[in-house]
Parts: sequence; C-alpha cells; structure tokens
Amino acid sequence: MLSAPCDTAVQLSAPRPDGEWTLTLLARRTYEVDGAGRLAPAPAQPGLRPTPEWDPADPERLVADMDLFTHKLRTDLVVRGHVHGDGKATRLTAEVTVAGRSHRLSVFGERRCTLDRTGRIVVSEPTPIERVPLRYTHAYGGRDATYEATHGNPLRHDPRWAGMTAPQIDAASPYLYPRNPCGRGYLIEATRDAVDRLALPQLEDPTDLLSPTRLTVGDFKAWYRMPLPQGTDWIDYGWYPRCAFFGVVPICKRFTSPPAEVVRQLVPPELAPGDGKTLANFPFEAASGASLPLQLPHLRGGEPVALVHIHPQRPRWELTVPFAPALAVDARDGTVSPVEPVLHTLVLEPDVGRLTVIWRGSAPALRRYLPQELATMPMRVAWRD
Repeated sequence: MLSAPCDTAVQLSAPRPDGEWTLTLLARRTYEVDGAGRLAPAPAQPGLRPTPEWDPADPERLVADMDLFTHKLRTDLVVRGHVHGDGKATRLTAEVTVAGRSHRLSVFGERRCTLDRTGRIVVSEPTPIERVPLRYTHAYGGRDATYEATHGNPLRHDPRWAGMTAPQIDAASPYLYPRNPCGRGYLIEATRDAVDRLALPQLEDPTDLLSPTRLTVGDFKAWYRMPLPQGTDWIDYGWYPRCAFFGVVPICKRFTSPPAEVVRQLVPPELAPGDGKTLANFPFEAASGASLPLQLPHLRGGEPVALVHIHPQRPRWELTVPFAPALAVDARDGTVSPVEPVLHTLVLEPDVGRLTVIWRGSAPALRRYLPQELATMPMRVAWRD
C-alpha cells in the first residue's frame, strides 16, 4: 500500500521473506549518461511505476516491469538498446560486465534455413551486422506455426479452456517456446515448409549455439532441453522460469533431466524436477525479472560497468553504478531512522544515454501499517549527486 503521493519515493508496509513486517522505502532516480560514462540527474524524473507495461503490439512482451516490489532477492540489471556492428562483421560477441561478472551474447547477422536434397537442414551465411535489438524478439524462441497449422492447437477442443478467449488460448499454445514465446528459431518438426519459414535468432548463447542438428526439438514436451534465450530485456511473468515460482510449469508434467537454468545455478535447485511445486518464498523469487545472468547479488553503488558493442558510438562503454542515497524511514516517534540502501533495479539505455535506479531501504515493523498511517509518516531520501 502506498503512502501519500510522492512520484519518486514511497513508503510501503510489507512482509519480508521470513514473514516479518517491514516499513520499506523505495526511491527512484534517472540519470543522463554521456559517452564518457559521466552521470548527471536527468531534468525530468519519472515516478515509480506502479504496474507492469506490455507491448500493445505483442501482449506477451513485457516492456517495463513494475517498480513497487518491496523485496527483491537480487539486483535486476536490464539493458535496453541494440548491439551495434560496423556493417561488415557478420558475427560478434556483445558483453555486459558488472562488478567482474560478465554476460556474453553471440550476435549474428540474419540467416535463413533450407532443406537440401537429402533432407538435411542447411543454414545460410549471416549477413553483415548493422544493429540488432537486445530484445527477446531476436533471441531463440517463438512458435512453430507450421506444426500448429498442421496439428491444430489442442486447447481449442479442451473443455477446461472453454471459458477462455481465442487470444488466451492462442497465447497458451503448446507449440510456443515457454522460455520465450516472442523469439525466433523454435522448430518442432523439420518439414520443408517449416524450415523455409524459419527465421533464426540473432542473439545466441555462446556456450550452446544452434546448429543444423540442434535446431529441431522433436517432442514439444521436451522444450526444456533447448537453448536458453539470450537477451538483456525484461522476462515476462508468464515465461519459464518466472512462471515456475507461481507453481506453473508449461506443457510437460515433469522434467526427465534438470533444465539448463538449474545446471548453471541461475535458479534454485528446487526447480529441477519441473513438477510445478512452489518454493517457500516464491513471490520474492518471481519479483526478479531481468535476464537470468543479469540477476546479480545486490549491488550497493560504485561498481564498474562495461558494455561491449552495445553503445551507438563506443565499442566499449564504461561507467559506474551511482552511489546509493541516504535513506531513512519513519521511526514512529516523530523522527526518521536510517536504513541500509539496497539496489533493486538498474536499467541502462545506452542508445539514449539514460540510466535509472530503484533503491530499497527497510526497517522492522511491529505490524502492517494502514494507508492512512503511511500517508502521514515522515521519510527521507538524500541523493549524493
């Protein structure tokens, strides 16, 4: 519940993962960043986002997550922009490095597929790279529309879905890739028509590249054996593994082997069976929505950041995470009490030279505070810039 209207800072009454009540302060700050990585507060300071925002043209793609999570287990780092090539190279490696942790993406120009006379998949050479969006629309995933046209969506005839709309049924098709239904390259059956229509991803996992023999999943219930989609934007609530923290595992009832997310220790080991069992603190796990490798141990400010091939003018762009503000919440005696700042979210937008941060500070509370109480409680946010 929100305190009195305050665009860039609010106090909330909420429980911690252990169930104890807290008084939590959230503060948002937007900066302009120049080519040398120097930060200055932006003239316009947008307020905290109370709800998520989806792409009107693609309801499955989360454009911006809500800011009002009262507890995140990690810092979400989101990079929104493009990989920038020189118009000559057909493949390059983009990289995001924060505090010594690196996330690399193999980036390709456009490629197409065909079947040769023996029925083998042949992949064309990639075209030169000019600019590739870092969105999940250009990562591995999507829908095998040819397979669906041939076999039909079984949910349309399932009485359990009788009350759902056609778009809802379409969005839940078992022939969509659960990790990223907005992507490209997902192929269930390598028919000539399906291969000819297939667009390959431009963003790939360097450790698990697609190949002609790696393209076809065969059994759509084995989707979890396919590559992890690579992007730096938000992960939707309905995509795996975020949906698994609500007890929802798409399509298959149980995994026969642990998914790559568990093997790489990107998610808790409790998700290994794929049986839909929830975690004890699943709401707090689900609060993290950045690309899995960019869900980082809590940042505190001052950490170095480097982007490679992700700035329109600079092949390598370096900056520093801004230092935390001094935060203080209501002490219930007419004063305020300092709290330790923790970085919830950092959104980088190199194409427009913008950086946004959401900081959290929490103190124990004896109980849940009512909206009318929150509206009168003092708080303090003192930025260091």
